[in-house]
Amino acid sequence: MSEQAGPTVGPVVTADPFRCRAWALNARLEEDVNETSCRTEIDSVARHGQLVPVIGRRVVGDPQCDIEVICGLRRLFIARHLRMPLRVELRELSDREAAVAVEAENALRKPASAYERGLWLARLQRQGIYRSQEQMALELGITPTRITRLLKFAELPAAIISAFASPHDILEAWAVELHKAWSDERRRILTERARALQKQVPRPPALSVYERLLADRAPSGHRSRRALARVLKDPAGTPLLRIERQRREVVLRIPNALINETMERTMTEALVAILSQRKCRERAPPAA
Repeated sequence: MSEQAGPTVGPVVTADPFRCRAWALNARLEEDVNETSCRTEIDSVARHGQLVPVIGRRVVGDPQCDIEVICGLRRLFIARHLRMPLRVELRELSDREAAVAVEAENALRKPASAYERGLWLARLQRQGIYRSQEQMALELGITPTRITRLLKFAELPAAIISAFASPHDILEAWAVELHKAWSDERRRILTERARALQKQVPRPPALSVYERLLADRAPSGHRSRRALARVLKDPAGTPLLRIERQRREVVLRIPNALINETMERTMTEALVAILSQRKCRERAPPAA
């Protein structure tokens, strides 16, 4: 392992990737990191080298390993695949500090899917890295409400996850509703529908799978009426918002990739203000 000049955060070293291991609480799912999913990055590194070092910490007491990779599981795989040295920025990090580093790095790169983040947060919780969800939220910079929602992914049964072509297609809001359905009297019908969907080749689009899993059962002797839906698009034709007017409620669906926590908070506050004004007007006594 040879030292190189590095950034002020920590020294950058070159290391044998086969003497590095992934942090057990890494946010990425190792089974999803393979030659196919990393094809573009493999070609880039082969041409230009590894431009961005991984973040790691030294390992003590393991004769088979020198470095634990905190952020950069894909880059570790690529270095092993190409049999080239791995560039590592070494830091002294506790597990809690490592979790913060993972969340910060993912915010700057292609983010982990909601499914990956949910399983990751559940692993942090099981390991007792944080005393409470509130402490986790504070240190990772994620709202407590969103942590609660993301943790629902870890509680979804395999039967429901397998109904989708990929678990990464499941939106955060869907996980909440599916978890709710699994926890009430709908579990049996949900299981039957999930098993039927698993047998379909090819698997339907994710939105179709979600809607079929949670579709209302038709009353006896009547066909269920499909919710009236309207899709709003930008000038280029990209869907921005889907409005579904159902029997008892109106459902707004926004693609997860288009919204961040700040936007979600702003829209929520605006909707609460609008709906509250409507309620106030309904309660106001008529003018004399």
